[in-house]
Amino acid sequence: MLKVITLLADIMADSNHLSANVNVVICFQEYGGHVHRFLQEYGLLETAWKPKSIGKSLALPFNEQMNKKEIEKALHLAFDFEIQIDCIELEKSETSNNPHARLNRAVIAWLSNRQILENESDKYLSDLPKKWQLLGDLVVLPETAFTSDSWSSLFGRIASADHLAFWQEVSHALGGVRLARQHPIAKDTHRTSQTELLLGENGWVEFLDHGIQFGFDATKVMFSSGNVTERRRIGMIDMKGEVVVDAYAGVGYYTLHMALRSKAKHIHACEINSDSISGLSWAQEANGLEDSITIHPGDNQETLPKLYGIADRCHLGLLPTSEAVWKHSIHCLKPKGGWLHIHMNVHKNNLEEWTSKTLEMLKKYAKSHGRDWQIKAAHLECVKWFSPHVWHVVLDVECKEHI
Repeated sequence: MLKVITLLADIMADSNHLSANVNVVICFQEYGGHVHRFLQEYGLLETAWKPKSIGKSLALPFNEQMNKKEIEKALHLAFDFEIQIDCIELEKSETSNNPHARLNRAVIAWLSNRQILENESDKYLSDLPKKWQLLGDLVVLPETAFTSDSWSSLFGRIASADHLAFWQEVSHALGGVRLARQHPIAKDTHRTSQTELLLGENGWVEFLDHGIQFGFDATKVMFSSGNVTERRRIGMIDMKGEVVVDAYAGVGYYTLHMALRSKAKHIHACEINSDSISGLSWAQEANGLEDSITIHPGDNQETLPKLYGIADRCHLGLLPTSEAVWKHSIHCLKPKGGWLHIHMNVHKNNLEEWTSKTLEMLKKYAKSHGRDWQIKAAHLECVKWFSPHVWHVVLDVECKEHI
């Protein structure tokens, strides 16, 4: 029976096909090691298929954790050599050990041990997650994972020890030690994470992002791996000698990148959530930034007015909108002007209209503050799809005195 189940797992996870059309990153072979490490570091490398040499180029398969456009954007931000995204035929690896295959095998084996019949397994396997986050040794599943009626009914019939054993199998298959399931971010002032811890004693995680150390309790604060391209982009902007105000610092999503990679002179980090402040304080010390970052706890409606007139740049990283601090951000800039990075959720058909209206509002705020500035949109970055037809965008705005 066990051999039959194992064979079924291999068939369902890996399929019998020895080759298939697979999404790949193509680069010159001399840069293959760099791209391979990048894909591996962010859990994007698909190990079920063999890389392929094409003349002087190398094709490396990637998985579904990010879509093609997001991966292409991340790679172009990371490297300055030529990179192409394509879909080509690859051969299957001799041993398919990618996390999706491991998860399939683990779940099927667990089901068989609970005497779930083979012909009943499909209704459970169809609900397996295709995406997840790995934060240190904590695997964070999407909120829909293992929540179908079939799974809920099964969990209701088994002992708590069996339930725990299942989460251990899932976590191990996905390369973790602990396991959690994401729930919607609370719609409160603190944007509190409502992540449910399924396995482990606590949600504290420590990991590297672009070589920067992060640490926080993932059950109490949020961290979006989907913003990897924007964190990389903001870190590539030269901010040497600049004073920056980060109106929504969180655990340092962008604060740390601006301090370490953009080389900002000093960053004033505003944050209301005490759990986020704990993470930011930890990262401040871990990355040796005690003299480069000042943390301002509390409501930014109260902390930002204390920072008027000191900034060369303001970062406004709150979704779905950061509009509540636009006026404050104008006041925070130095009399000569500066830069604003405005995050927002915008429908794909309204990008131009939203940009125009945003600039008009900023001009009004500047005028009321006695600033006769030239205010223009320097760049609109579409970071990722937030929901169907709605982009998470970042508008880079330059404010400067008229010549």
